[in-house]
Amino acid sequence: MFYGIYLAGIIFWILRGIGGGFGTLLNYMDGFTGMFVLVPCVLILFCTQSFKAFGRAFLFAFGKRDGSVVSYRESLLAVKMVMGISGLFGFLGFLIGMSSSIRSMEDLSSIESLGWLTLDLSVAIISLVYPLLICIILLPVCFMLKKHLTNNL
Repeated sequence: MFYGIYLAGIIFWILRGIGGGFGTLLNYMDGFTGMFVLVPCVLILFCTQSFKAFGRAFLFAFGKRDGSVVSYRESLLAVKMVMGISGLFGFLGFLIGMSSSIRSMEDLSSIESLGWLTLDLSVAIISLVYPLLICIILLPVCFMLKKHLTNNL
């Protein structure tokens, strides 16, 4: 129940936005960047046949705890895998954005170029927002699974 309240609070925070008005955060979200992070996570779950274990982790978070220790260990590995892959691809997106920004600059010694580089940095950081959101959502599930596994060993 606590995880459900936590998840609802995160979704409300995302929809409400940091500034207080609806849409303030969503205006700065980039669908292409989101897909750049989410698609590899889904593909990894598909290729490793871990969808069922990943779904079981959420069932565990919402109170269904009648599985075996092996199934919970698989769920924990699936959750960790999604967190790791999202972080990797978010960081990769950040590096791609920054490298293309630096390559497009003609003269990095001028103040104007540094100003544009700073603005490009703020846009490139959006690539890191998606893995952060994924980790914020999955970290409590990971901790619950770890605690359950250590208590049952």
